[in-house]
Amino acid sequence: MKQPPRVAPSETAVLVVDVQNDFVHDRGRVARDGADMQPLQHAAREINRLIEAAHDAGAPVVYIVVEHGGKVDNPPYQGRYERRGMTPDDTICHTGTWGAELYPELTPPKSSDLRLVKHGYDAFEIPELDAELRRRNVRAVVVTGVVTELCVRATAMSAFEKGLYVIVPRETTASSEPEVAGEALESIERWYGEIVGLDALLEQWRSSVGAGKPS
Repeated sequence: MKQPPRVAPSETAVLVVDVQNDFVHDRGRVARDGADMQPLQHAAREINRLIEAAHDAGAPVVYIVVEHGGKVDNPPYQGRYERRGMTPDDTICHTGTWGAELYPELTPPKSSDLRLVKHGYDAFEIPELDAELRRRNVRAVVVTGVVTELCVRATAMSAFEKGLYVIVPRETTASSEPEVAGEALESIERWYGEIVGLDALLEQWRSSVGAGKPS
């Protein structure tokens, strides 16, 4: 298994992307379309392991959610929903609804964690994200969440373009279409970052903290 880039936890931010009811919960919008939710729920449990380790190791954690609706979606998004027979008031993760809330089995944010809202795929479209990472001297991001081929990949691509090392633990991301998710991981690994095992990353962090210095 490939080893993660050797960047200290304090210089590595964990991005938790779109782990929300409509994407992960058995009663969410994706589930109502007949998708198998087990891969997404498994990813959420693995993300919980990562969040706990990040807090222990001093790595910043950023929770990012997406919200949609007629007042926040741009025209291309609205056109996309129209083609799917949806209205501006009938969107996935609609602003202010239960579907847009964080999945209840996800470890909730601590007061020290950052929480941001986006209205598209790429988390770096939120200006505060890049500004906050730079303020904290972050050099690498661990990109996790759902779905792999959309928001996770878009965020990984932008992180790379902004000069950040990109790490994606394969257990911490998923899609309702596993084959498509696998292709997205291959694309990220080829062009933008490192696809690693979660245990390898956590062991590296434990070693770094135990040594009292960056690994």
